[in-house]
Amino acid sequence: SFVLRSDADLKGVTLAVEGDFAAAMDPYVVKLWYQGGSAWYGYFADTSSRKLVPELLLHDEDLVQVDHGTKDNYVRYVNTDGIARRKWMSADYDVVDYSFDAQANQDLIRDADTLQPFALDRGAYKQFMVQFHVPEAAKDGVYRGNYVVSKDGKALAKVPYAVRVLPFTLPMPKSSYNPDKGFYLMMYGTHPKSERIARNLYEHGSFTPMGVPAVNPMNPGKFKEDIEMFRKIGFPMKPLFFGVIGSQTRVLGDKPTPEETAKLEYARDTIAKDRKMIEAALGHHEFYSYGIDEAGPDGIRQERAAWRITHEAGGKVGVSTYAWRELLFALDFMILPGMPAPHRVEEVKMFHQANPDSLCAWYADPHTGPENPDYFRRIHGLMAWQAGYDVSLNYCWWRNNWNDMAVPYEPNLRAIVSAYGTEDSVLDTLAWDAIREGLDDIRYATLVKQLALKAAQREDKPEALMRGRRVLSWLAYWDGYRMDPDAFKAEAVNYILELNELLKK
Repeated sequence: SFVLRSDADLKGVTLAVEGDFAAAMDPYVVKLWYQGGSAWYGYFADTSSRKLVPELLLHDEDLVQVDHGTKDNYVRYVNTDGIARRKWMSADYDVVDYSFDAQANQDLIRDADTLQPFALDRGAYKQFMVQFHVPEAAKDGVYRGNYVVSKDGKALAKVPYAVRVLPFTLPMPKSSYNPDKGFYLMMYGTHPKSERIARNLYEHGSFTPMGVPAVNPMNPGKFKEDIEMFRKIGFPMKPLFFGVIGSQTRVLGDKPTPEETAKLEYARDTIAKDRKMIEAALGHHEFYSYGIDEAGPDGIRQERAAWRITHEAGGKVGVSTYAWRELLFALDFMILPGMPAPHRVEEVKMFHQANPDSLCAWYADPHTGPENPDYFRRIHGLMAWQAGYDVSLNYCWWRNNWNDMAVPYEPNLRAIVSAYGTEDSVLDTLAWDAIREGLDDIRYATLVKQLALKAAQREDKPEALMRGRRVLSWLAYWDGYRMDPDAFKAEAVNYILELNELLKK
């Protein structure tokens, strides 16, 4: 990231990249726009005021226009006639009366594929973010270049960059308490409708999105298409989370009624077909079925007959629920409401003790919506990892929530999204990139722990043994809630390089 400031009003300014990795770099303007009064920190609706906050990562800053006088946002539509029009994207309930009229027609919104010319206002600061992936063939070392800022073909400034490529590859993330157990980043609302959306999920570390591929015996062709697309991108597709029929049938009495029996038998038949499709396409039957959302104690008891059908088919059951303790003995995946705060650590620990092979996730409180990237990096990253969770699974990734001032889904909440839908993709945000960074923090932590455990077992090499134990102590006592995650990553890099060298020797 870097910031530009001009002493004059300039339009049509361009930015080019020269030097190493230039072709891989993808610069964006960080767009400031107006959000509800709880912006940056809160996810509850607040129509009493509006705040100007940085959030959107845009190639074309003109996609969203901001009126600073009225504190309104306008998004550009391009209809089938090719003519660009503007849609008011900050109407409140006094205007729209709890309808979707104030939300976007996402099929008419499209950002440019590359950074377009932009304006610099006199005395104002403009932030840029550059996303890029290190080419696979790049060797370790330091690579340099410049971001060249120009107008009318004349260079105004050069912003230098240096990229250090490290001599290791990050592993898939693992849990903090079991080095053989995966850690997963999922989000509600991640069923991709295009390859670009699926690729965006993968590039942000969501390797096992919820509900994909959707296993539907009535539409095997779509299932096959999805498998081919996800394979092309690189998704492991193991396990499959919640792409099969749900385990939600309730049995209200001691014995199922004829109607309940019919529903259970339908579920039994469908889930058997689901398993057969998964095994034929992917060679495994590791799948999870979703139960009743946030059911109370009675609901947990009543849905167990449906859970049993999933278990008999070799599948597993997961659902969002509160920690009903002994009642959850048949649950394979508990999605516990509430951020990974210290007072929930004991519940997570007890659930794992009672269900050693099960997964525990957190979601909500906070929902997505706040733009603050530091906050989301921590709670989706090291805080969740250190607290013993297996999954960060927040609500939600994206849906039609472009207007923060009037959200008809839950009128008491603001637009709870991490990304914004467009014609065939999503717009990244500071918060969504921060969630990706949080997952990367876990991948660094995974690698440094793997190496430290290996070194700590080298009784024949005292130097490696002592360093391994020192690093395990550092990991255990790191405070992901209060301490700087960038400092964590820097220390992790140093320890990884040092441990690799010691283990070589």
